[in-house]
Amino acid sequence: MSLSKLSVSRPVTTLMFYLALAVIGAFAFLRLAVDLLPKLEPPAISVVTIYPGASAEDVEQKVTKLIEEQVSTINNVSKVTSSSKDNISIITVTFNWGTDIAEATNDIRDAIDRVKRRLPDDAEEPSIFKFSTSTLPVMMIGINSSESFPGINKIIEDKIAQPLRQVPGVGAVFAIGGPQREILIKVDPKKLEAYNLTIPQIAQVLQSENLGLPAGIIKVGMKEYNVRVPGEFRSIDEIKSTVIGNFQGALVYLRDVADVVDTIKEQTIDVKINNIPGVLLFIQKQATANTIEVVDAVKKALPRIQRTLPKDVVLNIAFDSSEFIKNSIRNLSRAVIYGAVFVILIVMLFLRKIRASLIIILTIPFSLIVAFIVLYLIGGTINLISLSSLAIAVGIVVDNAIVVLENITRHIERGENPKTASVIASNEIGLAITASSFTNIAVFLPLAFLTGIAGFLFKELGYLVTVMVLTSLIASLTLTPMLASRWLKPQERIRNRFLANLFERSEKLFKTIENFYGGLISWALKHRRIIILTAILLFVLSFVGFRFVGFEFFPASDTGQIQVVAQLPVGTRIEETIKVGEEIQRIVLEEIPAKWRKYVFMRAGTTEQGFATITGQVEGNNVVTVGARLVPFKERGVSAQELGARIRERVKFIPGIEKFEISRGSDFQALLFGGGKPLTVEVVGYDLNLTSKVAEQIKFELEKIPGAKDVQIGRSGLAPEIRIEVDKQKSAALGLNTAIIASTIRANIYGLKATSYKELGDEYDITIQPGSDIRNSISYLSNIPIKTFSGNIVKVKDVARIYDTFSPIEIQRRDRQRIIPVGANVEGRALGDVVNDLQKRIQKMDIPPGVEIRFAGQVEEQAKAFSDLFQVLILGVILTYMIMASQFESLLHPFVIMFSVPFAFTGVVLGLLIFGVPFGLTAFMGLIMLVGIVVNNAIVLVDYTNLLRARGYGLFDAIVNAGRARLRPVLMTTFTTILGTLPLALFRGEGSELWRPLGIVMLGGLTVSTLITLVLVPTIYSIFERKSLEVK
Repeated sequence: MSLSKLSVSRPVTTLMFYLALAVIGAFAFLRLAVDLLPKLEPPAISVVTIYPGASAEDVEQKVTKLIEEQVSTINNVSKVTSSSKDNISIITVTFNWGTDIAEATNDIRDAIDRVKRRLPDDAEEPSIFKFSTSTLPVMMIGINSSESFPGINKIIEDKIAQPLRQVPGVGAVFAIGGPQREILIKVDPKKLEAYNLTIPQIAQVLQSENLGLPAGIIKVGMKEYNVRVPGEFRSIDEIKSTVIGNFQGALVYLRDVADVVDTIKEQTIDVKINNIPGVLLFIQKQATANTIEVVDAVKKALPRIQRTLPKDVVLNIAFDSSEFIKNSIRNLSRAVIYGAVFVILIVMLFLRKIRASLIIILTIPFSLIVAFIVLYLIGGTINLISLSSLAIAVGIVVDNAIVVLENITRHIERGENPKTASVIASNEIGLAITASSFTNIAVFLPLAFLTGIAGFLFKELGYLVTVMVLTSLIASLTLTPMLASRWLKPQERIRNRFLANLFERSEKLFKTIENFYGGLISWALKHRRIIILTAILLFVLSFVGFRFVGFEFFPASDTGQIQVVAQLPVGTRIEETIKVGEEIQRIVLEEIPAKWRKYVFMRAGTTEQGFATITGQVEGNNVVTVGARLVPFKERGVSAQELGARIRERVKFIPGIEKFEISRGSDFQALLFGGGKPLTVEVVGYDLNLTSKVAEQIKFELEKIPGAKDVQIGRSGLAPEIRIEVDKQKSAALGLNTAIIASTIRANIYGLKATSYKELGDEYDITIQPGSDIRNSISYLSNIPIKTFSGNIVKVKDVARIYDTFSPIEIQRRDRQRIIPVGANVEGRALGDVVNDLQKRIQKMDIPPGVEIRFAGQVEEQAKAFSDLFQVLILGVILTYMIMASQFESLLHPFVIMFSVPFAFTGVVLGLLIFGVPFGLTAFMGLIMLVGIVVNNAIVLVDYTNLLRARGYGLFDAIVNAGRARLRPVLMTTFTTILGTLPLALFRGEGSELWRPLGIVMLGGLTVSTLITLVLVPTIYSIFERKSLEVK
């Protein structure tokens, strides 16, 4: 018994099955979380090592190279990149996609353990940082205050951060900016010298005195007593009165050689929010938490927290990542709904039967319901990719039902009983729709094999569309015939006069089109050479047109953010950097009207957490970042790109800026592509002087290329440096070594954290440091006292030579080779066009021996992704042919049908040219989908032609009559698919940059391919069949 006969004979069972699906689907849908994109866990791990006081070259030689040697031997490593800067080494190990990151983390930990003993003694323990979307802040809160500002950090920690950490889903909460309290011991170097003391000596005494230690337990009679010796400092006066030495029989107190002050730490970072000093509070979510749920929960908690704060402390939401997600999902959901409405209207217009239309339309919700169930079972979310899957599938899932129902209707109109007609017609067309469904699956299922960024983006799409197509196939062979057997009548009377007139006119129009098409096929069969030559010409012209289509990888979205990052010369004091930042902030406030922005913030200096450096951003005393959060695009009508261009034209004239860039991307893209610019060129070579010259030359050439903006050399220039070169023989004679001398000098410049001061449960650093007016001079360095093992004091100038020089501020490496990256943002042109122009210029350059130039960043990722997608395309074409060969039991007929595929490419090119959209990742994805979709029309035509020939029709009559008979279902399925994806191509708004190229490709490819297929495939069929008959 066939599936259709079973469903018609047991309607209640069929109905209960689909109702059960509806209930389970509703359960799954209500539990699905909403997010921007599928869950991302980039296969990258960073190893961060702090090496205090070391230059970039020392960090490279003594830390970076040693760790690189070990981690490079780990399995599945794709590349190893590193950045060696003053005081810090950051090594990023990127693994092949699909690698178990937990296992890879253990391997890296083992590698670090092997090398740890070889690292410098004063280098800190290497720490491991795993990349994840959960490390990106989901929310940023700006905090302003006036009277409470000196103690704002304690207020933030106790009354804001702690309550927020209790909010479900919140991972970490940390603040940047604001004054930090410390107990500063300002020593007088002359008095230290007089009393024969040094800073390390004082630090050791303070550490020994500021202790509270348990001394044991004693038993007295029936009781036990804990013995404890309390020694923690209880007041500033107690610190001042600490005995730090004995000089000529007299006690020396700390107050004798230093001033002890309760003060604020020296400024290393400055934050302003809407031009008012403040603090930025960053909120990260837990790895498994949902962004929207976490942000909504934090928003709900903020009013309660605000009531507990001093009146002058004001909280403002400075950044909310859920806004872009909600707006993007809302826009795409609207496109899905409009697409579904268009599909319904087309079905009703073509069938002209309300009941028949309802039967077909029911295929849509049941297919979506099953998609929600699968999405829930695989732990997915409702995101841009899954919704794009639904938008694409809306027009596809009705195709099978249309073909089945159209055939059932024809049988009923010939006088057959509805039940009998439903079974016979479904069985008659079952093989054809099964084959057409599997041709769709043939291109979607291989997406599961994609790796890299393409796999991350499109695997989910492949799963979902495959499931929805299978569901629609089953529904068209079960639900459709069952409902048709009960609902359809030989003549359905339309009572509504408007609909009746509309359907009557549409029928007349369609009859006209049908007659015209019949005549067109007849003419084409008599003028086959003209048809073939015209088709070849169109296909060749599509390659010519493709040269004018730009290439890009991942479209930049208008997320409502603008960020200006300016770098001043290395060595610039933070006070000067802040002045430049304030000028940039003034320009941003002037160029972006108040009604278009939510807030503007400025950040200058270095964060203690160092999160900016780890995520690929830039920070330092010479770096200032000014960011603006904009209202949604529909409220401003001007793109972030255009606003950024206006700001760029003014910022470039600010004196003192060495280089700057303006971006509108997101931290997510930084994680995805490693934080680099879209166009990145790496100059490889050990000799930094040589590679620097080549990098400058590339920068010069790149700046002349239209579309290249914010061109920068990734490596900072040489920084002024004072070197203290120790005379090892002299120092050894005095019982000293380089480590002792270096640590003493560091203590006298940076200061030395001696211990901590506890007050009301909080701890504050006790720092020993000479006054800034004293220590900022060369003569001071020369006279820093160093205590020998014998207790005598010698000066730095006695054991070392001091001189001025320059040294690299940063040394970058990739796969254990030194590199200098040159990067640029791309605006107004496609990335591929700018890359092609640059490649031509590089080929004309005279590259010295030992220097290599290679493209990296998005250009490199694009090459990998396009290669993977091309393989999937070829696999899809092969599988599609094999499925059709199995259906027709012929090697020839599938070959005829495959002639419709090349003209999908013609339509793609035409669509991209008309809309002015470059060919990128999502456009390539659309091209792959078209392979399985465009053959469906040709399958229907060839299948029915074969059927008519089997019934005794001649070749010519069979082709013409098959075309006329199957034109209605062909046009219906085409229009439903086109109109289902039409909103994807036309709708604009947040997030549309990602899915719009997909809609344009589907729209262009289907339209052109259908028009050409309707004429070309019958013509090709007649040529091959005529030759076959001649051979016979």
